[in-house]
Amino acid sequence: MQHSYATAKLMAGMTPAFCARQFGHSVEMFLNTCSKWIDGGRMAWEMARLEASLTSPQRPP
Repeated sequence: MQHSYATAKLMAGMTPAFCARQFGHSVEMFLNTCSKWIDGGRMAWEMARLEASLTSPQRPP
């Protein structure tokens, strides 16, 4: 049940650091354990997000 909840959080776009803290894990342990459960079908969507972030104009700080 915990892995399902953690995976749902990651797929919803929540930050791994926030999620890891909620479970009392390090980010590394959290991602090593939970990220493998994320649906591989999202690969194209994730790559599109990366591409968009690299090609869109950056906002000034």
